[in-house]
Amino acid sequence: MSAIGTLALVSTALLAPAISAEATALACRGSSCTGKNPQAQGCSSGARVIGRVRPAGGGPQVELRNSTRCSAAWARIEKANSNWRFKIQVRGGTSYVANASMSYAAYTRMVGSSSAYRACVEIYDGHGGSWSCTGWH
Repeated sequence: MSAIGTLALVSTALLAPAISAEATALACRGSSCTGKNPQAQGCSSGARVIGRVRPAGGGPQVELRNSTRCSAAWARIEKANSNWRFKIQVRGGTSYVANASMSYAAYTRMVGSSSAYRACVEIYDGHGGSWSCTGWH
């Protein structure tokens, strides 16, 4: 086999796993993503931050993330004390609440992005139940 033929074969072999992994990584779209893990479904890759909120009185920032590839959204918080709770809320629908982690950035389950949604973080005042939220998207 010629050097050019060998180079072409090696190049194809190196690119094939990356292309097929990307193609199979996306496992849901829209409402079929609701309640699922954004990383496990391949939706976190290329997602963008569309809103941010900090609790009144200070605390960790929560991001509202959206994946156009998956047509889904979720909330994410950086490493923080696990007493911090945050959520993604669908107007008139389900909310997915999660706790922060001292070890890693944490995120909620996803919601399909065809409904109005927002991200919220609970105000840590010892009483619970009060939330600071992004605008509706």
